[in-house]
Amino acid sequence: MMKSGSIEFAQVDFTNPDARTWAKNIIKQNILGEAKAYGYMCDFSEYTPMDSKFYNFDRAAPTYHNRYPYEWAKLNKEAIEEAGMEDEVVYFMRAGSTFSPSQTSLYWMGDQLVTYDAYDGLQSALIGLLNGGISGFSLGHSDIGGYTSVNINKIPYRINRD
Repeated sequence: MMKSGSIEFAQVDFTNPDARTWAKNIIKQNILGEAKAYGYMCDFSEYTPMDSKFYNFDRAAPTYHNRYPYEWAKLNKEAIEEAGMEDEVVYFMRAGSTFSPSQTSLYWMGDQLVTYDAYDGLQSALIGLLNGGISGFSLGHSDIGGYTSVNINKIPYRINRD
């Protein structure tokens, strides 16, 4: 199990054929079938531990760490195609690698602060979108107005709309 803020999660070992089938069935049956979702987020692929042990990958774990976002995107694309919904569903990610654009319909810039600055605010999202486009990630989005508010050294990093 891994943590990201208050969220606890696990990753599926996509080198295991049974695990790939299981994950695809979750997408097809639960997300596309039961929930009737036409858009969803594929998150947390950037967290693959550097010391992971994989079912069928004999190279060093850091190599698969960089491949994991691609495999996660590819699995989602395959599940949507197998469900016959490739022209109907949009899924988005915030992590990727060199080969990921061919597997993902949309990229998200991550959790920006609700500020306008270049450090982690709206300006940083625009810079990320422009750089992503130049790198082949032509479709992207960010949270308009930011997402995250934090207090660092008692300085609030958010917009006060009083």
